[in-house]
Amino acid sequence: MSLNNETQTLNNTSSVNTITVFLNLAQQKFATQLSLVIIILGLIGFLGNIFTFLQPTLRKNSFCIYTLCGSLSDVINILANLMPSYVNSAGTILDGMNSVRFLCKLKLFALVFLPQLSMNLLIMSLIDRYACTYGPTSQMCRLLQLRMVPWLVGITVAISFVESLFPPILYDIVPGVGCSATNSLIYSIFYILIQGIITPLVMLIIVLLTYRRFKQSRQRVVSVFVILCHWLKKIFASF
Repeated sequence: MSLNNETQTLNNTSSVNTITVFLNLAQQKFATQLSLVIIILGLIGFLGNIFTFLQPTLRKNSFCIYTLCGSLSDVINILANLMPSYVNSAGTILDGMNSVRFLCKLKLFALVFLPQLSMNLLIMSLIDRYACTYGPTSQMCRLLQLRMVPWLVGITVAISFVESLFPPILYDIVPGVGCSATNSLIYSIFYILIQGIITPLVMLIIVLLTYRRFKQSRQRVVSVFVILCHWLKKIFASF
């Protein structure tokens, strides 16, 4: 009886191990294919944005320029960060990054800088839409001028660069491990604080401000319309 129980336990353990190996292989295959799907869709989206935002009626619009720059940052992120991982499944490229200090820091900087630049350019496009809610005599409308776009894009790149300095500072070649964080806790705090809290919070604030300005403008239009109707009523009543 005891021998049968042990045999059944071994069979169950073997089945569990087989299922685990199968699931791991399926997960790796799925992750590989998902990377390819993301690369293809990203390139198609980038080509679509180029075709759309480089139309003669849109190419001089500041909002379209910010959006196109953000799309360019996304496709560079795909080619620089996702493509090597997919193409070199054997890991020979990543081996160099795991053993050379400069490549390790450059890899982590690119992994954070390019997505952060894309999000910051999205913030600039939101600010551009917020500036549209002001009148033509307002100082905010200066942000809509085409000559301001290169300066604002340059400032956005500089801010993104500063926000992405913590990965190369906190990552280094760790003996026996490779390219790894020297202090995982501080790295996680910086990453969550910048990309998980500050950036989405700034986006939310700008969206709410834009909505409030739009609502105020709509109320003013309604008020003017009510006053106009009141005066027209008085004029017609006098006849």
